[in-house]
Amino acid sequence: MKDPGSVSYWVCVLARNASAHLESTIGSLLKQTLQPSRIVVVDDGSTDSTSTMLGNYKEQWPNVVKVLSLSDEGYDIRRVPRNINLAWQFAADAGMATEYFMISGDDCSYPRDYARTLISRMMSQREVVVSSGRPRSGGNVSVEHSPSGSGRMIKCSFWKAVGGRYPIRAGWETWLLYKAQEEGLRVKLFGDLIFDHLRPRGTIHQFTYWGASMHVLGYNPLYALGRIAKNLVKRQVSFKGSLNMLRGYVQASLGSSDPYLYPLDKSLRRFVSTQQSRRIRSLTGTVMRKRTARLASSSRVA
Repeated sequence: MKDPGSVSYWVCVLARNASAHLESTIGSLLKQTLQPSRIVVVDDGSTDSTSTMLGNYKEQWPNVVKVLSLSDEGYDIRRVPRNINLAWQFAADAGMATEYFMISGDDCSYPRDYARTLISRMMSQREVVVSSGRPRSGGNVSVEHSPSGSGRMIKCSFWKAVGGRYPIRAGWETWLLYKAQEEGLRVKLFGDLIFDHLRPRGTIHQFTYWGASMHVLGYNPLYALGRIAKNLVKRQVSFKGSLNMLRGYVQASLGSSDPYLYPLDKSLRRFVSTQQSRRIRSLTGTVMRKRTARLASSSRVA
């Protein structure tokens, strides 16, 4: 296997009004034991001191830190996939030919071996094309099982094979994970590799489009409602956030004139729904078998 230390990658950082946490994010990336060849920051019209801070980083690290400055259009989560696509196009135009690239929010702090560990594990598990560590926010470690949006490492050959861009639709982060599985590849969250989100989860977007994304991706209705219920019961998302998810799912299901909420291609939606239906049947079978075993045990005792 190739030495992970000889592998190249670059990082896309998505920033807006990030002055409170930007130093921690970029600082932790610059301190990686396997340093990125470039850190491309997309400044989405910041109105605080973010632009000044980024200018300082460009002066100190002129060969590493690159900044794409966009005009202020107000906050809109729907621009996030567009901004990642802009960063990728910039990297392609600049001839930044690397084997991997990483996506980060502007409020993340990574352990020094984060990138090296992910790449090393992806190299040893060649079928894994998207991975991340496990995010922690406010001292609480995420219980999700799929790669996080921030801290996500992507194999460039796979990214190019699926078009080299995210769709500008709700559910774009999850789209990539299902696309990999549809192609017979794997995605993986490495739970022992913890990184920190410095803002509470969902502080800005309040999960407005999370529910809608489940419709866009073709989620089985029972699976979608079960996930929302699980968030409520286990408090993985705030009560308000869970209600926003439910509202978004119902509204998108009823139809929308917003292109961001248009359903994705039928093939992927069919794949997603089929996978989830199998999961529901498997869980139902497991529950029924356990119930039958308990009844049988009670009968023997009686």
